[in-house]
Amino acid sequence: MVIFPHVVKTAQKELDAVCGDDLPTLEHAAALPYIQNCIKEALRWMPTAMLGVPHSVTRDDEYMGYQIPKDASVFINVWAIHTDPERHPNPREFDPTRWVVDADNGNAQHAPRDHFTFGAGRRFCQGTHIAERSLYLAIARLLWAFDIARARDPETGHEIVPDMDDLTLGMFAMPSPFPAKIRPRDEAKARVVQQEWKQACDESLDKDMQWIKLPEGLVYADV
Repeated sequence: MVIFPHVVKTAQKELDAVCGDDLPTLEHAAALPYIQNCIKEALRWMPTAMLGVPHSVTRDDEYMGYQIPKDASVFINVWAIHTDPERHPNPREFDPTRWVVDADNGNAQHAPRDHFTFGAGRRFCQGTHIAERSLYLAIARLLWAFDIARARDPETGHEIVPDMDDLTLGMFAMPSPFPAKIRPRDEAKARVVQQEWKQACDESLDKDMQWIKLPEGLVYADV
């Protein structure tokens, strides 16, 4: 969002039109297509596991002339697929408008899939719906409540644009730390955030910030 500020402005315009002064909830999701597209684009643009999760072949196999022996480890090169310009023109541009709101991100079949962050085939991630809902709430609420902008160099005064390819090393991709300027969009929204946090603490957390009660409506909350 810091690298592509126009995306923030477009998302905030949609959030203001749909949610107004109300904190976004799951009930607003169907009326927020641009936010849904931001989620898809985020999953495509920077997959957490760039090579997916390795799997072991259960028997000797052949694919396009390649012999794959039993017990070999195989990967999905998610990064290569997601940055293939034939599938996604200008792949390093964060462009939510490249998507339409449909169910293809959860499609176990590879042909209509819009991204492979959740894997493929029989080992397709079973927690997809949890991840998508969590991303929706995080993105919608952050952009509803806060302005996110580039920090400025204290010496030159120039905006600091993070390097999109500066990532931490390891199996899972994460951006290296970078400066940003985050502030409430207005006092009313700041109060809503503070009230929601206080209510969550009072109802669900003890003095050590540990759960004493699961929020109502969560799956398994009554188990």
